[in-house]
Amino acid sequence: MIEFIFVLALVVVSALLAVTMSNIVYGVIFLLCTNASLGILYYMMGAPTVALFQLAIFAGAVVVFFVITIMFTRAGRMETTDDEVTET
Repeated sequence: MIEFIFVLALVVVSALLAVTMSNIVYGVIFLLCTNASLGILYYMMGAPTVALFQLAIFAGAVVVFFVITIMFTRAGRMETTDDEVTET
């Protein structure tokens, strides 16, 4: 029971951190942690097939897609300076 509560707390905290991170790379890392924790939670609840799909599809493919998208775009540099902001 303690392990279940710990993994559930890890899911909630990492999901909140994934949403509130200002750096998108850290957000993707916490999204990976959220998906991996959900896979562990599904396995603990007795659904190993769902846990495998969670880890393979979401934690594997979707996070890799996000990382590749960040690498190919300038989305990783979300911080702006006063020089970049122009008034109209």
